This record gives sequence, structure tokens and C-alpha cells, in this order.
Amino acid sequence: MALKGACMASSGKRRTIQDRDGNPIYLTEERWQHIVEDNNHPELKDYEDNLKMTIRQGRRRQEPLNPRKYRYVRPFDDLPAGFNHVVGIVIFGFDVNTQGATVPNNFIATALLTHIRPRGG
Repeated sequence: MALKGACMASSGKRRTIQDRDGNPIYLTEERWQHIVEDNNHPELKDYEDNLKMTIRQGRRRQEPLNPRKYRYVRPFDDLPAGFNHVVGIVIFGFDVNTQGATVPNNFIATALLTHIRPRGG
């Protein structure tokens, strides 16, 4: 287990999460810092755990123009005023490990808080 932590630290991975289908998805420190920059989505800074739950439990939709891109969405009651959902955008891909095997390379590209009106409401 210590080796995995060392690999994650050296690779820049902040955390790896499995979605409801068992797909491993990682968030890098660089992507997280980009997401929460003042000119992007600083309101998400205190809601990283909500993003993690969105990836684990949220509704997943494939983007029609980019079949490698998926949008994960989940509602929450504890977000700042004006927001009721967390959205995570994940890019799916593959890489080759040091043994030459193909391995998943799925990462969170960006995330945001949004307000989605309930259907019929």
C-alpha cells in the first residue's frame, strides 16, 4: 500500500476513485488547482468530497461529440446558495504500463457547481 501512495505522489495523482461501473478515475493535483483557481471555479474548493461522491454515485452521460468524454452529475443539499449539483467531466483513455500492458487512463479534466432545475418545476 505504501508503494501505491508513493506512485500516486510521484505521478501527481491527488486521488483515484472508482465510478459505479468500477472504472478507475483519477484527479491530479494540477487539475484540482486549475479547477479551483479564482478565474475558474473557486466555489468548489471546499467540495472535493462532493466531487468524489459525484464520480462514485452520479449519473453518467457520454458527450455526443467526443465519445471519450463523460459528464458525471449528482445533486447535493449542502452546496452554496444558487447551486444544487456537482458536475465532473472525465476523459477516458488508455496507457501502456512499464510491463507493456494496456491500462485505463481515466482522469477528471474539470469540475463545477451548477444549478439544475427539477423536471416539471
